[in-house]
Amino acid sequence: MSLLDILAFAWFCLCYFGYAWAVRYGPLKSRRGLVAAVNDRRVQWMETALRRDIRIMDAQLLTSLSSGNAFFASTSVLVLGGLTAMLGAADNVKNRLEQLPFIADAPIVMWEFKILFLMLLMIVAFFAFAWAFRLTHYVGTMFGALPLQSEANTAEARAHARKTAQLVGLSGRHLNAGLRTIYFAIAGLAWFVSPILFVLACALVTFIVYRREYASEAFTVIDR
Repeated sequence: MSLLDILAFAWFCLCYFGYAWAVRYGPLKSRRGLVAAVNDRRVQWMETALRRDIRIMDAQLLTSLSSGNAFFASTSVLVLGGLTAMLGAADNVKNRLEQLPFIADAPIVMWEFKILFLMLLMIVAFFAFAWAFRLTHYVGTMFGALPLQSEANTAEARAHARKTAQLVGLSGRHLNAGLRTIYFAIAGLAWFVSPILFVLACALVTFIVYRREYASEAFTVIDR
């Protein structure tokens, strides 16, 4: 591995882990963003559902959330399978892709390392999506235990609604983590072209993720 590859990988770690740390524990933790705005709407949703006599629509929304998490988990497994096949044929893949003028020439060990790197990211994404999917099942249990409409004004009912909304938020947080990993895995494809392009791709992904979370039009609309 060349010095440039080492620096590019270190830059990826800084962007990927640094952003996650900044959101959970660092300077972005206290800054209001899209996640906080959506969490407020989740509380509002559950408090509204608490006052409904018929909650079929709410159950359908929860089913939709669960299906989305399952889709991303399944997609991660499919991509992981493709990368496994690619690793088994790394020599052929290397020889074919290096015929393209924009693909950097690298030893086979580096190609295998880059493929394993993408596989690791897809495994991390799968576990995030799978846990988000599992959490939606717990949400369904909590939602099924929502007090009746006649008890909607009690403190216990409101507390249960907030706990249910919090669980939905946890599912959403793990979904976001999985999606962020997918974004960086896409940036990792640039490493096959050039470590410099990989550095630029990581910086671009970090900027896109930050903008969507804290400066997007969606955040402005939801936070009104």
